[in-house]
Amino acid sequence: MDREEESFDKNFASFYDELDELDEMPLLDMIESIKTRYCEFKYVDEGGIKVIQTCKDLKTGRTVAMARLKNDANDQQKEAFLKEARLTAALQHPNIIPMHDLGLKGRHPWFTMKFISGSSLEQILSDLKNNKKDYLVDLSDRLDVFIKVCDAIAYAHSRGVLHLDLKPDNIQISDYGDVLLCDWGLAKVMAAICDEELLDCYAFNPKETNVTIDGLIKGTPGYMAPEQTGLIKSKKGVYTDVFSLGCVLYKILTFKKPFSGAAIKLIMKKTLDCDFIKPTKIDTSIPLPLEAVCLKAMSKDPNERYASVVELQKEILSYRNGFATSAEKASLLTLMRLWVKRHRSISIASLLLVLISIFAAWFMINNLKLEKINAIQRAEKLSLEKEFHVKMGKDAAPRFYQRAQIAFNSFNFDDAVNFCDSAVELDPSLKEAWGLKGLLHIIYQEFNAAVKALEKNGEAPELLDLAKQFQKIKDDDVLALSLDQFLALFKQGMENEQPKVVGGLVHYTAYSEMPLAKRIEFCKGVIIVHNKKLAISQVKNQKIHFEYDRKNKHLDVSHNDWIQSALILQGFPAQSADLSHTKIKDFICFRNQPLKSLDVSYTKIIELNTLENYDLRNLNISHTAIANIYKLRDMSLKTLNISHSAVRTSMNLTGFEDLEKLYIHQGQFKLENLKKRLPNTEIIILP
Repeated sequence: MDREEESFDKNFASFYDELDELDEMPLLDMIESIKTRYCEFKYVDEGGIKVIQTCKDLKTGRTVAMARLKNDANDQQKEAFLKEARLTAALQHPNIIPMHDLGLKGRHPWFTMKFISGSSLEQILSDLKNNKKDYLVDLSDRLDVFIKVCDAIAYAHSRGVLHLDLKPDNIQISDYGDVLLCDWGLAKVMAAICDEELLDCYAFNPKETNVTIDGLIKGTPGYMAPEQTGLIKSKKGVYTDVFSLGCVLYKILTFKKPFSGAAIKLIMKKTLDCDFIKPTKIDTSIPLPLEAVCLKAMSKDPNERYASVVELQKEILSYRNGFATSAEKASLLTLMRLWVKRHRSISIASLLLVLISIFAAWFMINNLKLEKINAIQRAEKLSLEKEFHVKMGKDAAPRFYQRAQIAFNSFNFDDAVNFCDSAVELDPSLKEAWGLKGLLHIIYQEFNAAVKALEKNGEAPELLDLAKQFQKIKDDDVLALSLDQFLALFKQGMENEQPKVVGGLVHYTAYSEMPLAKRIEFCKGVIIVHNKKLAISQVKNQKIHFEYDRKNKHLDVSHNDWIQSALILQGFPAQSADLSHTKIKDFICFRNQPLKSLDVSYTKIIELNTLENYDLRNLNISHTAIANIYKLRDMSLKTLNISHSAVRTSMNLTGFEDLEKLYIHQGQFKLENLKKRLPNTEIIILP
């Protein structure tokens, strides 16, 4: 190397040393200076209401995956999203995807989790089927993945959590072989066995239904258990996840779903009947022991499936280690063959065959003795555990009942049902829980279940009579009441002065999924019946003014001066609403409506505490007794009408710099003061 080149190299090295010195910003200062933690977003995938992106976490320097809801998600979907995040965070296992962070951007939730640079098991199996990939070609390697998934589910079950959406799509495999189970959106907490710290997550459980808040089936057709189809009334349990694991094993063996068809209804019917092709009929090379395990896990009767995921996992391990599985009910000849296979070097010597036979017989007898001893020990252990759970259950039952009351009073009926079910399961003599359970079944229009619960309560004769009356009208708890029948039930509740029945029916119906035309008819009917009791002299023989423009999503229930209550309008899909010239007293009827514009002028509303529509852009509260508008500062209002309201000082308008138009009446404020506070707002003075 000549001097010129040597000089250049030294100068070049010196240049990089200087750059390193410039980059050496203390981490304390760097982290403190970070205002926006996540950046460099890249789209990955999306589902019905959820979007997944990768992004850079500036505080840790790593790439993570961020899940967020789409902008049109409603409050129920946001709540379910947050509950999924909290439950995922509570499960910490090497084969369960870890959650890192949770937060809100405005009122839109998000959470971050580990980013997996790899593929789903579904994609890998699809590529293997089409000869596009050489990863996990060996069945043994695919069984390794399955065993790790079993580890994750066994852990979740030990914590009292059911997954209820097991499928190859939710099993992610990294480029380095990590196996992670994802998507706990349909998970359910089992109160009787869950950890104390998961009791709060237990309140996240939805009511035993097979339809999501989006009206979709809960689970994935092709991998769900018969009890998830909604075609039979059956509770979900550990056996439900065992069935789905059997379906995943079926896909691993055959590269096909066990249940398929041209329509969802056909798939559901096949699932209910467990109508699927045996694996060996698809591929004769599939080992019979594994087919036997698969068939047992996918038994139609939950009692015939494996009692736990651990038992299923042990069967796979037995096959892997050369032992017979219990599912195949192996003959002595098969056991001997497997033994010989596991001990090839010994079996070569024919002179030892007799010794091997003797040893095998001794081994079997000894195993039977050990099994008998183990069975006795397990029975004693189960007896002690049962006594312990019975004692602990009775002590815990009142606490579950108290939580059920809290959930009911806040109209969280699904949580209330689950808490009541757990209370009476732990202590069947707890009458109060049976009474609340019966009330909830009436609200859910399940009158057979209501009668059974109220008879065990024995202290609510009026509710029991009501349940029996409508049991005669509708004796199938799966079917819903017609509009006329529902209004008759609602009216009966009002006439019997049963506010819990009336309030429950209103809130449950308001937040139920139903076609728009049906919702409109229910809203009309309930408003008339409800207000007849409140102001019978005004409502008698009077028709309701109720119009909904589907194109513009505008709801007009104005100029019904007899309406005092319109709670049934909660959850209505209106983007603008007009309830002016009515006697409503608060904003509760607008909860969970995606409103951008609202007119409540000439109403009896006196305060804004119940206004929860934070996406409002236009609001008319003229001719009301509202005086304090401080809460409106949290909204991005563009137009506000406060003319002839109780707002009298311009101080109330501090913080409304983004307001484009303000309507006031002559003499309401001193204009010079108002213009100083709102220099960019057009002020319109009304007579």
